[in-house]
Amino acid sequence: MNFGTMTFYTILFIIAVLLLLARLPIIGFYIRAVYYGLCLMIGGFVGGIASIPYGKSANNHFRMFKIFQFMTWPMGIEFELRNAEILNDEKPYIIIANHQSALDVLGMSYAWPVNCIVMLKSSLRYFPGFNLCAYLCESVYINRFSKEKAHKTVDSTLHEIVSKKRKVWIYPEGTRNANNELATFKKGAFILAKQANIPIVPCVFSTHKFFYNQAEKKLTGGKCIIDILPEVDSSKFETVDELSTHCRNIMQQHRYKLDAEAANLNL
Repeated sequence: MNFGTMTFYTILFIIAVLLLLARLPIIGFYIRAVYYGLCLMIGGFVGGIASIPYGKSANNHFRMFKIFQFMTWPMGIEFELRNAEILNDEKPYIIIANHQSALDVLGMSYAWPVNCIVMLKSSLRYFPGFNLCAYLCESVYINRFSKEKAHKTVDSTLHEIVSKKRKVWIYPEGTRNANNELATFKKGAFILAKQANIPIVPCVFSTHKFFYNQAEKKLTGGKCIIDILPEVDSSKFETVDELSTHCRNIMQQHRYKLDAEAANLNL
């Protein structure tokens, strides 16, 4: 048996062992979590390299998302997108979504509109592979710990919306929240909507708890519902706080409904 054949069978053996270990409760959780992290890194890097000839463009997302979806297919996590036609509107808007875990990156890949950029926390600019992807997709980083820098980010994003008719994806909770209740929304998304005089499009993800639970070390296959709600006219609200509260309320009520449906899908 030559070296090449031995290498091939060794790789097959390692893959088989990892697949078997992935079925174990705690060990399987870490194997799947590491695999998902590698998908983010490698998928972002490969997608980034493939996108270099096209230069920086918000629509590079679609190329990278296809690679990411292909790589994460073995994890068995499915997303059902509803009311996708709302996303086809060519005018700019702010799309806001609830944020539960790192798996939201995979979820958002199924609900991504054209000419859209995402607002990311500044620490992600150091995540290998993913940062190349984010750079070529013209993503925006926001420093949540500096009001001055956060305000500059909002101003530059406002310019992008006005000059390039951008859509912007924002997680208004500001951090991951696996609870059934949405966290208090940060004001950035709603300030942008009011200043640019553009609508808010709420995007609600059903709970991940049926296939992902950090505390219980659970990460398995499962189904998540993504529902796009009708746009909210920001001009009809006198203040940013009123707009924020309204959006949070309708998203929270819809989240309860989706979670009940997701429970049946994951039986």
